[in-house]
Amino acid sequence: MTDKPIHWTPDLTLPTSKSTMQHFTANVGGDRLEIDATPWGEADLAVNGQSIAHIETAPSAGDAFRALETIAEDFEAGKKAGGDRRLDQAIEDDDVRQRLGLTRLLGGRDQRDR
Repeated sequence: MTDKPIHWTPDLTLPTSKSTMQHFTANVGGDRLEIDATPWGEADLAVNGQSIAHIETAPSAGDAFRALETIAEDFEAGKKAGGDRRLDQAIEDDDVRQRLGLTRLLGGRDQRDR
């Protein structure tokens, strides 16, 4: 069993259903982390109230949560290693997107990739 550096707590005041938004929080190293995930695979990660990552096209809420959980763990590990904090930057790397199981949107802001 692996040791997870972040222990997420679900918001139990929200209805428990596969068709509702899920909200998770965690406190790590003085930071308050939050993940909101929708059933259709859209999710947001915020650190101390500031959005740092957004997923639009994950296959499910669980996949979106796991992708943002990985980003949150990398963010916190970077802080411990003394890395700089680059907040609110989009990840445009197709290899990263593929490893996270995400697809590129065709249309809207990604039309340039057609």
